[in-house]
Amino acid sequence: MTCSPTASGVQVGVAQISVDRTDVDANVDRVIETLRAAAASGHQLVVFPECVLTGYLFGSRAETRAAAISSADARIGRIVRACAEHSVHAVVGLLEDAGEQVYNSALVLGPTGVLGRYRKQHLPYLGADRFVDPGADGAPRVADTPFGRVGVMICFDLRFPESARELALQGADLIAMPTNWPMGSDMLADHMTRVRALENLVYLAVADRADSEAGTRFMGRSQIIAPTGEVLADAGQDEGLFWAAIDVQAARTKRLIRKPGEFELPVFAGRRPEMYGELTRPMAPGH
Repeated sequence: MTCSPTASGVQVGVAQISVDRTDVDANVDRVIETLRAAAASGHQLVVFPECVLTGYLFGSRAETRAAAISSADARIGRIVRACAEHSVHAVVGLLEDAGEQVYNSALVLGPTGVLGRYRKQHLPYLGADRFVDPGADGAPRVADTPFGRVGVMICFDLRFPESARELALQGADLIAMPTNWPMGSDMLADHMTRVRALENLVYLAVADRADSEAGTRFMGRSQIIAPTGEVLADAGQDEGLFWAAIDVQAARTKRLIRKPGEFELPVFAGRRPEMYGELTRPMAPGH
């Protein structure tokens, strides 16, 4: 079915589903099945976990490269065809084979193909991120869709406020964040997601896993946060598809007016970039 966005009803889903690091085809099947169910419920966008197509916990560069697939892989084409068949969009994570480089990437997919690609810029010393190349593409990270502008960041990027702010400045209405939060990441889910949404006045849709891979348990807590910091959906540790209706216009209001002419907060217009030089000054090694 085709759904038209309304002032209060763009339906966004976060898919908390399991991943098989040995079977890309099975992962693609699961993504397509989830998209089919999401479309039947009127969803226009579904965000999937980090590396949902390939798995994440690998022990060497060689293993990571062997697991990676190209963004032009025929299996990506299968997901695009599912998007077209069901009139839905998706953000999917994968280890991306890009010739000499391997990236931890997320693709924005829609009925017409690949609408956007983001390669993770901030890499923790964990899993495949120990062996992938850092994203260095300065191209815009925000994709236009029929229902709004979707920006992308991945997992560890959440700890860097500059990452979300860059997306907001590029006009993102919603930031999609595939992640692989391990157990013990509660502070991120309880506080940091709300702060990122609130300080940038955008929606934030986080998709995590609640399964295990290579002995590591993921904690779930996939969620959708409003520009006010309000939690609209929180998956806990259950697998499934969780959703909320969003109003993209709420993310386009960057001036908060409490009392016209007397109490107004120009959240973006009030920025002083000329005072923030230290933010872009490289740190000395070891810090």
